[in-house]
Amino acid sequence: MRRNQCLRTYQVRFVTPAFLGGADQSGQWRVPPFKALLRKWWRIVWWNAQERPSLENLRLWESRLFGTTAGLEAGASRIRLRIDTWRQGSLRKNHFDNVKCGEIVHREVKRKLNAALYLGYGPIGWDKAQKRPGLQRLSAVGTDEKGQLTLMYPAELDRDMTQTMRLLALFGCLGARSRNGWGSLSLYDASQNVSDLFDENVLDHKSRSAREWMDRLAVPWIDALQHDWCHALGRDDKGLLLWCTDSRERWEDVLTLLARIKIHLRTQFAFHEQGPHTKLCERHILAYPVTNHVLQAWGDDKRSANQLFFKVHAVGGGFCGLVAHLTHGMPQVLKRALKEKTSEQDLCSMEHSVWSRVHESLDKQLVRLP
Repeated sequence: MRRNQCLRTYQVRFVTPAFLGGADQSGQWRVPPFKALLRKWWRIVWWNAQERPSLENLRLWESRLFGTTAGLEAGASRIRLRIDTWRQGSLRKNHFDNVKCGEIVHREVKRKLNAALYLGYGPIGWDKAQKRPGLQRLSAVGTDEKGQLTLMYPAELDRDMTQTMRLLALFGCLGARSRNGWGSLSLYDASQNVSDLFDENVLDHKSRSAREWMDRLAVPWIDALQHDWCHALGRDDKGLLLWCTDSRERWEDVLTLLARIKIHLRTQFAFHEQGPHTKLCERHILAYPVTNHVLQAWGDDKRSANQLFFKVHAVGGGFCGLVAHLTHGMPQVLKRALKEKTSEQDLCSMEHSVWSRVHESLDKQLVRLP
């Protein structure tokens, strides 16, 4: 190992199937998705460690650490990643019927839906011949698949990288539809006697001390609306915007429960007419686009990702779900398109109202982890 470098080895295990890419969409284990996940959570750690953070400095430091080919800052990454396998995912297309998620009721479509299809639409489609959900690619990474991730970085980054890996272990999911809980992974630090980076006490609402390390990474959610990207964990006067489900026997049961919760969160903001809409509606705040409810000012090409992150954890011989709200404001490109129809004040009021109701709903359905 080079001088003044830290070398860490992690054991990675997938708790739910992951829809990774590859040239042939075969769910291949590859370094780029892991590096992208690392960068995503590192940004939150860096941003909340600064007295006066700015996007300009964030981009500068990110380029220095993770490498870039652009401008005067062009250079190689100072953070190196390696995985011990580049194998194809083990969950084959013709074996996807082994995934047994339950059915859920969507009151707006007036029929039952399969939870796997609802949370995984895109990588998962409807197999008309078999009359069940089917994988729309050759294969996916299967549950319990394991691999080894090696990370090397300058020693002065050790504190930030350790914090980043703790976030990744708690919230990290990889691949398509990962915000819906697909690609949930567990992470063990194999270089430290195989200790689990994830402390199960985090999911005990009484163990406030197990979550104290996240306090400096959390900001009041209303303040977080000033930025249009995931830069912090959210909190309110009750504590962290973090919830967990009860324990279930199978991971499919947890995804089914999360699907029901997601449907409820969305359909509580009812549309009173069919699209396209001339005015911004409450459900557009949650995420965009919305099927059959295009907003004319945004059209079909604008995008706003869901701010709620789902994760499935394997704990105590069973499984439970984690829900986190990484609050941020509406993307600027969407805001600009609204100027003629919706004032800044009205938009701010609508965001406050919608997310307050979401938090109230989650408090009723799940256990808050303050």
